[in-house]
Amino acid sequence: MKAKWLEHLNSLLNPENWLANDTLPVVHEADLSEIVEAARQDWLMAQRYYDNVSDPDLVDHAVYQIQAAEKKYAYLLKEARRQGITHSPFPTRDDR
Repeated sequence: MKAKWLEHLNSLLNPENWLANDTLPVVHEADLSEIVEAARQDWLMAQRYYDNVSDPDLVDHAVYQIQAAEKKYAYLLKEARRQGITHSPFPTRDDR
C-alpha cells in the first residue's frame, strides 16, 4: 500500500503531468480508503511520538510531524468525501 501511495505522489510531482491536465488522477475507492486509514494511523503514531519525547528539539520535531500528518489526513478525508466514500475504520453496532 505504501508503494501505491508513493507511486501516486510521484505521478503528481512529475513535471510532465503538470500541464497535461488540471485534474488529479482518479484513485479507486478501495485504494483511497486504505490510504485514508494509513494516514489516520500515521497521525495517531505522530501523536504517540509527541507523548513520548522530552528533548526540546524532539518536541519541535514531533509537533511538525503531527501537523503534517493531520494536514495529510484532513486532505485525504475531504477527497474521500468528495468521491462519496463513507468507509469508517470503527465498527458500528451492527458489526459487533
